[in-house]
Parts: sequence; C-alpha cells; structure tokens
Amino acid sequence: MPVKIKAVQKRNPQKPTEPAKWYPQAVGDGETNLSDLAAYASAVSTVSKGDILAVLETVLTKVSQDLSEGKIVRVGEYFTLQMGVTGNSSEKEEEVTAAKVKSAHILFRPGKMLGDMVKLATFKK
Repeated sequence: MPVKIKAVQKRNPQKPTEPAKWYPQAVGDGETNLSDLAAYASAVSTVSKGDILAVLETVLTKVSQDLSEGKIVRVGEYFTLQMGVTGNSSEKEEEVTAAKVKSAHILFRPGKMLGDMVKLATFKK
C-alpha cells in the first residue's frame, strides 16, 4: 500500500528572500499500537495475544532501562536505538559537564530490513 503525501509550502531559511516552494510531506494514515502488533503475531503463530503482550511489555521495559543507562540497543536487522543529547557549548573540554546538557532524545537508526523497505516504498497524493 502506498504512503500518502501532501503538498506543503516552505521557505529556504538560508535564502529568506526567495519565494516559498512546494514539497511533498508524508501524511500519517492511521496507527498501529502494541495490542495490534500482538494480535497480528498471535494470528500468524501459535502463541496467544496475552503471552505476546507480556513479552513485548517486558522487552520494551528492558529497552527503556538500557537506554537510560547509556547502552545502544540493537534490535536485529530492524533498528538501533541510542540516547542522544543537546547541550550548551564550552570554550574548554574540562568545562563540559552534565550541567551543560539541555535535553535528551532517542536516536533511531533503521537497520537493513527497514532501510530496504524505505527504498521500495511507493507514494500517492
């Protein structure tokens, strides 16, 4: 099924005097939640939805714990997760401390399987 797109107008911040141009932007079309994933897995296997939900909840709790400890979490060929931070600059290396961190975020890096899927994606307006 193709990914839906819409046209959005944007200005180039490096060239603010130029007229805005139109660009394609992906549009969310529904969502899949943990229960949906468990129901699918149950339908294509011999494991119950409740058992799958229990495993997924446990795995995701471990992912959260490991990320909070600074570990890189590799999920097979699917994706990798890692903590990232943004912070205030310092003139000297020794001035960089935890107090300089402004915010934290999760870095998502798709693996081979998701990368291949993106290359094969189709789109429709």
